[in-house]
Amino acid sequence: MKEKKFTGIRMLQLLLCSLLMLGVSCKDAFDGDTYTAYEEVPISLYLKENKDRYGLWVEVMEKANLYNTLNLSGNYTFFAPVNEGVERYLQAINVNSVAELSENDANYLVRYHLIPTVMIEFAQFESGAINDLNATDDNLFVEFRDGGTEAIYLNGAARFNEYDIRTTNGVIHSIDDVLIPLVETVFDRFEERANWTLFRELISMTGYEERLSTVYTETTDPMGNPIQQRFRYTAFVVSNETFAQEGITSVQDLLDRLEVTDTDYTEPTNSLNKYVAYHLMEQQRAYADLGKFPESAYKMNFATMAPNELVKVSDGGSGLVLNEDLESGEKISFVEINIACKNGVVHEVDNWMPVFLPEQVRVIWEFTDYPDIEANVSQYRNNNLGSQYNKTFTPNELTNITWNAQPEYATGEVVYRNNRPTEGNWYQCLNHDHLRAQLGESGWIEFKSPTIVRGRYRVSFVWPSTRYSSHTGIVAFIMDGQMIYSRLVISNSREDRNLTQNLGTIEFTETTDHTLRILSLDGGLITMDYLQLDPID
Repeated sequence: MKEKKFTGIRMLQLLLCSLLMLGVSCKDAFDGDTYTAYEEVPISLYLKENKDRYGLWVEVMEKANLYNTLNLSGNYTFFAPVNEGVERYLQAINVNSVAELSENDANYLVRYHLIPTVMIEFAQFESGAINDLNATDDNLFVEFRDGGTEAIYLNGAARFNEYDIRTTNGVIHSIDDVLIPLVETVFDRFEERANWTLFRELISMTGYEERLSTVYTETTDPMGNPIQQRFRYTAFVVSNETFAQEGITSVQDLLDRLEVTDTDYTEPTNSLNKYVAYHLMEQQRAYADLGKFPESAYKMNFATMAPNELVKVSDGGSGLVLNEDLESGEKISFVEINIACKNGVVHEVDNWMPVFLPEQVRVIWEFTDYPDIEANVSQYRNNNLGSQYNKTFTPNELTNITWNAQPEYATGEVVYRNNRPTEGNWYQCLNHDHLRAQLGESGWIEFKSPTIVRGRYRVSFVWPSTRYSSHTGIVAFIMDGQMIYSRLVISNSREDRNLTQNLGTIEFTETTDHTLRILSLDGGLITMDYLQLDPID
């Protein structure tokens, strides 16, 4: 092995180049430039030194021309299949040896098992999607089954057999089998299952097939430059058997049950369209995400793609349940969870799941929780950043957030910021991220709310407050055109800290979405985390 010592600048250059080349290079640019430190070894060298366990996977890495890349200094999380798993993979694709794999296929396979720039240890695993995307821009899913640490799976297929193998440039988790890269979309999953045919037909009839079949949306930024947006979805699917329990064995049965008279099924106001859209969400919500309730709460309402319709998720004691009726005790359970897709996740439920009107619950209206923010942000809610992440939006780039800067010729600045663990109170923001805006005196930013159940609420604004010697970032709050709080100072004179301000009580007379405008009175920096609405009986 040829060893080299590198300067800090040279190592930074190499690491940046390696991350860029992960997706485009079929030649290992760092052949011969192996980096080692102390008496420990980096990822690739560790795997090679344990070839009796990982030798075949090392062959795949070499075929992919990524072996030396994963010897470079950096922070990586790598899922390494044992030899027996690689053998099963080769047999499954009718290949006799690693040598028969193409470089492109091997390269994609290795990148699919790699999460660059972060080290994710076992203690950080939760049931559901890993927030950090792998090197092919996909989520990997962790699944906890009965049996403790001996029954934890990756993507529902590869069992973990060893955790937290520390190397000089990352952490390795050993798995029993090779992960098959996800290519199936949400709609592809519907087509795979013979007992989901009715639900699949409903998706097609109502016009949602194209969206659920799309991974990347081609568009342009305000400057006309081409960009790709990646939207993810959640689907609650109903099987043929579950429909049959309600006497529904055909589309016509469902139309009769819903008393549908309009035949334009693609129209959002159509009853069939509303029923189907009610089973869909515009963001990816793994099982664990659905169970992230606000502090001291045990239930939460989630917006669906049906306008102003909500799914209620509750802690059912032994697991999550949907649309629990407090009077009758009826509720919907999960049959299967976290069916991973290239563009989202599918859960199967044990009820035909008609539209349900939930009761009031605490609402956390997070100002970064919008599909188009997630689609445009590469480090969305990443909880383990090595450096601070900022994404500056331009006017008209977002659909649920609009703003107007003053004077008229100014564009203003709206920034998504995700903070790293070392950044104190900033990291303590909900999901570690927040929005920042500087709009000039009398400029404003306006947010469309999630659907909120009608009733009275106590409204509180939560924000990270910066320390300044003089008051700055002075704002007013306007809800649905009505002033609800006339003057709040965002900064403080003591220290950077997170603050909460009660904005008063408001009553909504119907279950719908609302509009919040934050008006800049002095043109100073506005930092925004979330609005909390607590029901008042």
